[in-house]
Amino acid sequence: MGGKVASAIDYGREHVDGGKAPDPITEREVNAGKELARCRALLGVRLYGLVSAVAGEGFALTEIFEGKRERLTAADMLRMGLDDLAELWRLATRR
Repeated sequence: MGGKVASAIDYGREHVDGGKAPDPITEREVNAGKELARCRALLGVRLYGLVSAVAGEGFALTEIFEGKRERLTAADMLRMGLDDLAELWRLATRR
């Protein structure tokens, strides 16, 4: 979280008037960060990393895992994580 506003301050640069101040973090961005924290708490660090890599960053399981067994296990875990998120967001369908 922090996105476009998070930048290091360079104390060596000369201050020039008229520079544009960075936009503050919006309420929507703060809420998104809180929602991501809820997801991470629900899924745990490992499963959150898998879900965010595949669903958030667009990686394929073949890019992350080498062996067939690892990919099949990861696919099962991914399904479980997505089911948990659907339940959290009240999007789960009845089985």
